[in-house]
Amino acid sequence: MSVACEGQPNFGRYQLVRRVSLGGTAEIYKAKAFNDRGFEKVVALKRLLPHVEEDPDFVRMFVNEARLVAQLDHPRIARIYELGKVHGSHYIAMEYIYGRDLGELQRGAGGNRTPAPPGFVAAVGLQVAEALDYAHGFVDVHGTPLHIVHRDVSPQNIMIDEGGAVRLIDFGIAKYVGVEGSTAAGVVKGKHAYMSPEQVRQEPLDGRSDVFSLGVILYELLSGERLFRCDNVLDTLVRVEAARVPDLREAVPEVPEELAAAVMACLAREPGGRPSAAELTSALAAVCGGRGGVEPQRAVVELYAARFDDAGDTETEVTLDEYRQALRAAELGVDEALARRDASDITIIPDTADLAAYVEELRRHLREVRAAAGAEGARSPHEATPPAHGAR
Repeated sequence: MSVACEGQPNFGRYQLVRRVSLGGTAEIYKAKAFNDRGFEKVVALKRLLPHVEEDPDFVRMFVNEARLVAQLDHPRIARIYELGKVHGSHYIAMEYIYGRDLGELQRGAGGNRTPAPPGFVAAVGLQVAEALDYAHGFVDVHGTPLHIVHRDVSPQNIMIDEGGAVRLIDFGIAKYVGVEGSTAAGVVKGKHAYMSPEQVRQEPLDGRSDVFSLGVILYELLSGERLFRCDNVLDTLVRVEAARVPDLREAVPEVPEELAAAVMACLAREPGGRPSAAELTSALAAVCGGRGGVEPQRAVVELYAARFDDAGDTETEVTLDEYRQALRAAELGVDEALARRDASDITIIPDTADLAAYVEELRRHLREVRAAAGAEGARSPHEATPPAHGAR
């Protein structure tokens, strides 16, 4: 039977492996679910932060997200497995995606924005448009259209795996018919630089708002430049509301005419001038299948491999138990600060990258010590000095 490793923090029936992200209202963990028959499943566990639990409006929105997305069943939308509450903390267990978000891919391994190949952009846009088309047209079991609007289509909410599959995540601020109070009056939600003009104006939204947001993403991918973002939020919102967009073909002449036309159509200031997600899907499918086009998923794989030379190595997480084992294996004792913490405190796992680098440094150090001991027959691991915590 599989059991949680000793010392690993637990949350209900889940073993928390590492914290993936931390936002203003919730945190997301990579976690493992177990049962008494040896079943084990990796999930993404999204948990409301304690201060948010005190706000019934946020809790209601969180629960509505789970109820909403749990109804959706589409290969381009991350699935929700469970909604629950442990010790007063609400959580959602959802599909864990091994890969990177589009924001990381935009920046590339070196952290610099560079234009993406048109084939990649068309392929990503096609898959996101398919997800939006499905969500916008979704009807419940009674045949009632829910008129779902994601309202936060942004690079961080588009996940890409090494196989080239694209998934839309985080419908946390989605609004649909029948949910009351999901947005308080005067509150603007969504990442500012990817909002639609009508979202900034706080007007009623439909699916064409999401299409505008996707258009911003595709434009930025093709140009390698931010479209509306300014140094402060107010200026950003002013630029979004004005929606003055330089002609894409003038900015990047090498973009195919059909792709540029599809992207520019998405960026019309008024919703009536934009295509629906279904129309955008058809336009991008034609681009992907046109002359010089490549099979969509392969185009994504090619850029993923080019920008991140780590196929099979995206998951370099180090668990708390592995951290302790590494210390013991290197005969370096125990990290006293870590030892004093309560194993039930789910915030004890340090940043993954730092911890992974530290443990790798310990392993390298141990290999060097053993090699020297074998060659010289004189040194002992006990004489070695451990690297500083967080060493890279």
